[in-house]
Amino acid sequence: MSGHRRFSELRDQVLARPGAAERLAEAVSQAELAGRLEITQSAVSKLEQADDVRVSTLRQYLDALGARLELVAVFDDDERRVPIHLGHSGVQERSWRASGWYRGRRR
Repeated sequence: MSGHRRFSELRDQVLARPGAAERLAEAVSQAELAGRLEITQSAVSKLEQADDVRVSTLRQYLDALGARLELVAVFDDDERRVPIHLGHSGVQERSWRASGWYRGRRR
């Protein structure tokens, strides 16, 4: 799958933003996050270094940080943005229908 990037690359991009270092200084330590997730600190470290992470794992990680995960499919040919709701029965289909994605579009 293309578009994979290491967490460290994303972290570096975040740190390059104005004020990011100050916000991250207030961030949760790996040990504290591990406690919230009921896993070990080394498991948090492995997650942050992983090349590929399950969406459910990322959702839990972000939830423990006080954030939520939002996925959006972007169709470059006409710049449509379709919210993707994984794990919520029926919501994904309604999102696709509302976007017009199913009307004569790719499957």
